Amino acid sequence: MKVKKNYGEMYLLPSLFSLTNLFFGFLSIQMSLRGHFRWAAFWIIIAAAMDGFDGIVARATKSQSDFGIELDSLADAISFGAAASVLIFRWGLARAGATGLFFSFVFLVAGVLRLARYNVRTKSIPDRRFYQGLTVPSAAVFMSAFPLFHPAPIQSREMAFLFALLAVFASFCMISTLPYRNITNLVFNRKIDIRTALFLAIVLSGLVFYPKHFLLVSFSLNVLSGPVVAAARALKRTPRRRSRRKEIPS
Repeated sequence: MKVKKNYGEMYLLPSLFSLTNLFFGFLSIQMSLRGHFRWAAFWIIIAAAMDGFDGIVARATKSQSDFGIELDSLADAISFGAAASVLIFRWGLARAGATGLFFSFVFLVAGVLRLARYNVRTKSIPDRRFYQGLTVPSAAVFMSAFPLFHPAPIQSREMAFLFALLAVFASFCMISTLPYRNITNLVFNRKIDIRTALFLAIVLSGLVFYPKHFLLVSFSLNVLSGPVVAAARALKRTPRRRSRRKEIPS
């Protein structure tokens, strides 16, 4: 006799982090609409921290469930899809009018598609060291780092155009199959060694002393890491293919 799965099973602690994530996303939207762009960016970053703790707590307490996965994705869609797209438009693309709305919506669509794909593949991911495509929280924090660094909204069309290109690039990275390192798995699912300790020290020091600069630089590098890793893997494969061709007798 088969036992039916309880798809409505809900664990308190991980769900509490997901709902807190959702609250900060809602708060960010309110700040964007009121023109408080630095606070809007700040709340998205705090929501990303809550999202990270959600996964850590769920795995540590073995309280992962289908309900929790869906709740987490719905919260992410608001906090990092909707909230980030509103911030992108209000801070950087408002002067572009309908064109700015279009590029902001592209970011939202890419984020929702990325979350849907992750939910479908979450039980059959062969290598949890890497994500397939840029995560939605990482993309949202990357875009939020700019208004956090310079809260005055963009006025020139040239800068708005560059910011729109960044939004499109981040959107492409989300829906792509580019490999992105799972930092949470790297730090928390391994023994602490000298390199990990140094990495954590640099992160903490950067967040404490230069938070705006650190977030902008670190998440820019994170977004670029996907194309760089993919290019490095392609270069490694090319010499092997050439050597195999040489070995084949004519």
